[in-house]
Amino acid sequence: MTKNIVSLGAILAILALPMTAYAQPTGAASGASTEAVAKTPEAPANGAVLTAEQRVKIQQYVSKEKRPSIKVQENVAVGAILPGAVELYPLPAEISGKSDYRYAIVNEHTVLVEAKTHKVTQIVN
Repeated sequence: MTKNIVSLGAILAILALPMTAYAQPTGAASGASTEAVAKTPEAPANGAVLTAEQRVKIQQYVSKEKRPSIKVQENVAVGAILPGAVELYPLPAEISGKSDYRYAIVNEHTVLVEAKTHKVTQIVN
């Protein structure tokens, strides 16, 4: 009888082991609290160059400027190099610290581009 109880306990422990992975906390690494991470909205997320606030400012600026969209055959994605024929426009003055970047409107999307290389660094909308 004792053998059966011990065996049953061992089987239940083995079956419950994978479920403990789901109980692990996620979010902040290295013991940092998620509250501290959430309090830095000025830092762009996921490797992005612009913050959410800067994206909104650029979208408002672009809609006011009414620049034409250029149609290109290439896939426009982060990391893609835009053709040299695509005109790059300066960012609004409110977006400080981004002097190496310009924006372009390609295939009806506003994209942030490295000025020297024409490399797409972020799709704004």
